[in-house]
Amino acid sequence: MINLRAVCKSSVSWSLSTRGMKKYPFPVTYENVRFPPNGQLKLPAMPAEPSYDLEKGEKKYKSTKRMIEARGVEEVHTELIHEQYGLAAVSGGFIDSDDFKFLQDRINKNLIDNQFAVWRVDEPWLPRTKKAQGTRLGGGKGSIQKYVTPVRANRIILEVGGYITEIEAKAFLLYLCERFSFPVEFVSETMLAERRRKTEEIRMMNKNVFSWDKVIKYNMQNCNSWLSNYDIAWKGKYR
Repeated sequence: MINLRAVCKSSVSWSLSTRGMKKYPFPVTYENVRFPPNGQLKLPAMPAEPSYDLEKGEKKYKSTKRMIEARGVEEVHTELIHEQYGLAAVSGGFIDSDDFKFLQDRINKNLIDNQFAVWRVDEPWLPRTKKAQGTRLGGGKGSIQKYVTPVRANRIILEVGGYITEIEAKAFLLYLCERFSFPVEFVSETMLAERRRKTEEIRMMNKNVFSWDKVIKYNMQNCNSWLSNYDIAWKGKYR
């Protein structure tokens, strides 16, 4: 009499043993890594306020909030120079000296050998004033409290590169996005290239004749009477 249990058990073990070869991912290589030309791997300290040359007549000045500096989209610094990883602004906002200090401390502690980080934004230069608590209204602007750096949407704030993988970069960059007062995201060269490809593909395959350019050009439904200069320049995408 044939033992069906033994036959089934042997067939299962044979199928498991001959399922196939296990594939392993190829090791990550760092052949095309471009290190900073100045040889500085750590993030340098950002000054809390700009420097003024008294011999040239420069001095501290008070200014309005100038929200226009963070309005719209960045048109220059939107690509990764070292083509690896970084943080980019989703919308406009302001970065103060405390944020720069926090980012510098956290990132420099996580960098190991042959890894680097660079700033992609300017030093704080826009003054912010504040009056003392209990002061009456009027009497001009208060004293300068701090300086901030304005950034627009899609602006690259900092880059991280070297002998580092995407998982390692995400491990200490993702939680830093919550530090900012405006939305910031983690980006990589692969992500940016995929976005450019999808944008171009949508533009090429779009069959809708009513585009922003055509509507504005022919002033359809008298749209130029209520469209602002920002709507015309940014095609309604940014405010």
